[in-house]
Amino acid sequence: LAGGDINSWDGPLVVSVTAIGEVTGHGSLRRSGARPGDAVVVTGSLGGSRLGKHLDFEPRVTEALLLAERYTLHAGIDISDGLSLDLSRLCSASGCGAIIDLARVPVDLAAGEWARQLADGSTALDHALADGEDFELLLTLPADEATRLVTDQPLDIPVTRIGEIVAERGLWQRDTDGVVAPLPPRGFLLLPLM
Repeated sequence: LAGGDINSWDGPLVVSVTAIGEVTGHGSLRRSGARPGDAVVVTGSLGGSRLGKHLDFEPRVTEALLLAERYTLHAGIDISDGLSLDLSRLCSASGCGAIIDLARVPVDLAAGEWARQLADGSTALDHALADGEDFELLLTLPADEATRLVTDQPLDIPVTRIGEIVAERGLWQRDTDGVVAPLPPRGFLLLPLM
């Protein structure tokens, strides 16, 4: 089995689509290329998929190709299972860790609306970190390249620098006072088949 589209359905119709492509001249962008000192950037805004945002999105293929052409990217993943969970996967594959500046995470308005509807004490930021199905790009690149990228803003959607890659394994959060604490990876997890 290659990929991860495993579903069950008791209805009369199932449609599965497989896209096959090839690597461009810039090579493949893998999860395993992050390096200590890299900046962590994301496209768009995060959270709120549970209000239907995940049904109305544009895959960031064109954006990824443009960024790979103009900037030195070290690692990347799309945010399908939640920012913190997908970043932890990238860090694990790269043998490093990351610190996320919580105040820099671009929170979608729908994340705040979902938190209000739930009224369970969760915040918009909680949903931006863990809801999943944002389908935005999560990339690492040298700090100077990230500064150039964030200054250029070459896409039709914003690109935000949200943190940095560090040598120590794990995921960390930094608040506005500069206090660093562990950040548990949360998001959508595929349960093992029974």
